Amino acid sequence: MPRVDRKRAILWDNDGVLVDTEKWFFEANRLELAALGVTATWAQFAEINLSQGVSLLSLSGLEGKDLRSLYSRRDARYSELLRTEELAIPGMLELLRRMREHCFTTGIVTASHREHFDLIHGRSRMLQHVDFAVVREDYPKGKPSPDSYLAGIKRAGLAARDCIAVEDSPRGITAARAAGLECVFFMPGGVGADRDVGEVFARAGSAEELEVVLRQWLRH
Repeated sequence: MPRVDRKRAILWDNDGVLVDTEKWFFEANRLELAALGVTATWAQFAEINLSQGVSLLSLSGLEGKDLRSLYSRRDARYSELLRTEELAIPGMLELLRRMREHCFTTGIVTASHREHFDLIHGRSRMLQHVDFAVVREDYPKGKPSPDSYLAGIKRAGLAARDCIAVEDSPRGITAARAAGLECVFFMPGGVGADRDVGEVFARAGSAEELEVVLRQWLRH
């Protein structure tokens, strides 16, 4: 890939784009809800968490101290899953490396908290190929608010028109679009292809397709 004179930034979502963590986050939520006698499905998770940006644990009906305790148990269970499961999405480590080698500014913009982010990337080798990471503690409101991507644009040091977001969820696309970004809807292996995300720059179903799309964006 030839170098480009115009400096641009690729802002990667983390969960569901670089690493396959969403299924384990769902499982941690599902198991904690099941312990309370509440059944939760992936369809509910996709709608409540990934589209609305609300916690699946809202199905518990708990409030206050009891809800905070439930969150803590869920987080502990999720952390254990992150320590033991293989997480990298095929081809993404190599794609990150190629993007970085050609001097594109690249950053991760994630809803993950720092503790989980560090666990996720303890073995991934991905962070050596990005310039920065924006985690949940770095901005006020989570996706679909644009705060995370506004922070990412600021860290990149570029105008929004010179950045593109790679996202896999409706709430992420909404957040990126509200921050003034072009968006690629990434659905590795076709997962989430039926999600309604509106108009985007392009869609991609694999790391190979995503690379083609990003090359096109860099040239346009």
